[in-house]
Amino acid sequence: MHDLIKIAKGMIGPGDLNPGGQLRPEAAERLITLIASAGFMKAVTTRRMKKMSADVSVLGIAARSLVRVPEGQSPTDSQRLGATQSGCTLTALPVQLFPQMSLSALRDNADNPALVAEVEATLANRMEAELEDLAFNGTADDNSAGFTTLNKGWVQIASESGNPTVKVNIDPATDGWRAALKAVFDACPDVYRPQAAFVMNEGDADAYAYELGQHVTGQALVADSPLRRFLGRPILTSPYCPAGKVLFTPPQNLIFGISTEIWQKRRWDDDARALRWVFDFAVDYEIAVKPACVYGY
Repeated sequence: MHDLIKIAKGMIGPGDLNPGGQLRPEAAERLITLIASAGFMKAVTTRRMKKMSADVSVLGIAARSLVRVPEGQSPTDSQRLGATQSGCTLTALPVQLFPQMSLSALRDNADNPALVAEVEATLANRMEAELEDLAFNGTADDNSAGFTTLNKGWVQIASESGNPTVKVNIDPATDGWRAALKAVFDACPDVYRPQAAFVMNEGDADAYAYELGQHVTGQALVADSPLRRFLGRPILTSPYCPAGKVLFTPPQNLIFGISTEIWQKRRWDDDARALRWVFDFAVDYEIAVKPACVYGY
């Protein structure tokens, strides 16, 4: 038992913690990097927040600003390039995670030299999955009904957005996924299409692939599938994206904010015979440029 507890207490090295349980900057950065490089989250923009509120600014330049000014003359005010600035504000809200590792699991891994690294990776993957789930299914930020009300996710933000976000009613059950994706594609302003990708549920993407495969002779198209694309645009999938809903936007336009101040506590619980963690941090989600996002529902 003594050796097992030594392993448990070695899960989080003392050098990773500041007094009070706050992760040192390098340890917090390592954890955030693990989260941001896994699952769907690796496709979006991760904003590291040193404060609980942060602005995400996007600099824009008006189209067709190119002019010809004769030598010796200065450009007029109308010819001068005017930069426009848009974006959003992130307001991170605190969340907590309470994982634990049982004595049995420690016994099974007592001779595993990679145990610490494996546990760190497992915790990061679990945190990424939780945060990805919330990113798509969060409906409010008042904690009134548990998990889905911890924070508003991208789908909810798109559904509530005013005129800047284009909304398209789709009915793939009746019209099929090809017609549904075409309607979403057509609604996107031309300027954003080259960088845009479809974001949809894994099962819906499979249904589209099967639908398309039925119209093509040969099994290779159905099995190997270049079918995670539509009109040349990538289809990015998440098992957490609500079925029947689609976002069409540059993936970098989806913003995930996470505080760089991460509080972590680890303790061995003699009564429960388990190693228990507490993670406390803060997150938020936003769509940086609303006109660059089409919401199909």
